[in-house]
Amino acid sequence: MLKNSHMLDANAVLRFLLQDIEEQFQQVRNVVKRDKCYVTLEVMAEVCYVLEGLYQVSREDIANNFRKLNFDVTILNVDVFLRALEIFDKPPKLDFVDCLLYGYKMERGIDIVTFDKQLIKQLRDMEKM
Repeated sequence: MLKNSHMLDANAVLRFLLQDIEEQFQQVRNVVKRDKCYVTLEVMAEVCYVLEGLYQVSREDIANNFRKLNFDVTILNVDVFLRALEIFDKPPKLDFVDCLLYGYKMERGIDIVTFDKQLIKQLRDMEKM
């Protein structure tokens, strides 16, 4: 990583997206504006889990906010991330980690070993295309 770069954790991303604690939001915003910031897919999965479970944010709103966040920070493995967002708010409702696995299959051609029936169906439907 470069000098003047930062890795954001889930709490920092949540404060940035929700703007619910003004002081913390401003602190993260200032870092994002000033320096290069990175977010991992693992952090995005945790953020998704918190937004959907604790804050009751709709999947559509989560997907839209994640797409906007992609303009402010560098999301590592962004190709996988964006592919995951394509199916996140569509039936069958897969959890975000399963959507990421789908993204790895679509973008990297990595075969997924799973017993999750909904993920298997999504992967099979993708192969029919």
